[in-house]
Amino acid sequence: MSDPELEPQGPEDAGAVRRRVSATRLVTVLVAVLVGAAATGGVIAWRGGFSEAGGLGDSVIGEGNSYTETDFTRSAPGDCLTWADDTAGTPSKVSCEQPHRFEVAGTVDTEQFPGAEFGPTAPWPGPERFVTVRDEQCGVLVDRYLGNGGLDPQGRLAVGLMYPSKTQWERGARVLRCGIEEPGPNGMQQETTGAAATVDQSFAWPDGTCIGFDDATRKPTTQPVDCSVPHAFQTTGVVDLSQRFGGRDSGKPWPTVAAQNEYLKTICPNQTNRFFGGEKKFEATTLNVQWSVISEVSWHAGSRRVVCYVALPDRGGFAKLVGDAREQLFINGKMPSAPAQGPPGRALPTPVPLPPGYTPSDREAPAPAGG
Repeated sequence: MSDPELEPQGPEDAGAVRRRVSATRLVTVLVAVLVGAAATGGVIAWRGGFSEAGGLGDSVIGEGNSYTETDFTRSAPGDCLTWADDTAGTPSKVSCEQPHRFEVAGTVDTEQFPGAEFGPTAPWPGPERFVTVRDEQCGVLVDRYLGNGGLDPQGRLAVGLMYPSKTQWERGARVLRCGIEEPGPNGMQQETTGAAATVDQSFAWPDGTCIGFDDATRKPTTQPVDCSVPHAFQTTGVVDLSQRFGGRDSGKPWPTVAAQNEYLKTICPNQTNRFFGGEKKFEATTLNVQWSVISEVSWHAGSRRVVCYVALPDRGGFAKLVGDAREQLFINGKMPSAPAQGPPGRALPTPVPLPPGYTPSDREAPAPAGG
C-alpha cells in the first residue's frame, strides 16, 4: 500500500516530466531521461527509460532531523542495492554477485553546495533540477569509481541517481547517491548480476527476443517486447567476440568494423538458419540476416558481445513486424510471400551497427506496403 505522503506533488510531477521527455531520441545511444517516483520513498533518475523505483525508502527523520539508519543510508561506493517491485521505497543491500538493481558509485551531499538552493529551508528542487545535478556530478563519480574503461556509453548500463522525495526533502534529506543501473521496460530497473567494473556491458538479448518498434521513426525502441506486438527485429543469437579478438583483459586492440564483419558473416547466417530450423524455413520469412558490431569506445569499456538478428528495411527504417518469425509473421500487416530466389544480399548481407545505428541495409527487396 502506498504512503500518501510520498505521492508526486504539484502540477510539475514526475509523470508530467516523463511524458515530455519521452519524445527524446531512444534509437542510438540511450539518452538521459528523467524518472520520477510514484508511490515510493524516493526517486531514481537515469537514461533510457522511466522508473518508479525508490530512494531513501522508509527512513524516518525524528527530532533533530536525525535518520533511522537503513541499508540505503549506510550504503557506500561498491554497495549494491535491490528491492522487490512493490517495495521500491525500501532498498536492501546485497552482494553485487547477486541480482541487484543499483550499484552505488558515490554520494553527493547537496548541503555542501554554495548558496541557499539546497539549504535547510530550501524548497524541494524537483525532478528536473535533480537530473541537472546527476548530469553535473554523477558521470564524474561513476567514471572515477569504474576506473579504466569506464561506462560503455553505448551499452546496457547507465548512470543513475537516487534522491529523496518531496516529503523526505522537507524532513531534511540532502544526500544523493550516484550509481549504475540497467534500464528496463515498463519503468523498471532490470536486475543485473556482477559488479559493473567486471561485467560485459553490451546489449545482448536472449535468442528469439523481439525489440519494439517506434511508429514515428520506424526505428527500434531498444526495449524487448512480446513478439505478438509490433517490433522492429528479432534476435537469433549472441556472439562473444572475445573468442576471436581477445577478452577485456587481453590487451588486444579493437577489431575494425571490417574485421568484425568478416568474422560475423561466417557465423550469423548459420546461427539464424539453426534458429529457424533450416534455411528454407528462414527464407520463407523474406527477412534478412543482420548483426551488431562493437564500436571502439565500447571495446575499451570491455564490451564484447554482439547479436545476430532478422529484420527488413523499409522507408528509411524498419518494416513493422508482428508475430514470432518462426511461427506466424506479418510484415507491415501482410503475411510474407516467399520469392522464388532470395533477394540480393541475403547470403552476404550488409551488417548494421547496433547500437548506435539501427539503420538496416537497403540492398534487400522492399518490404510489403502497409503499416
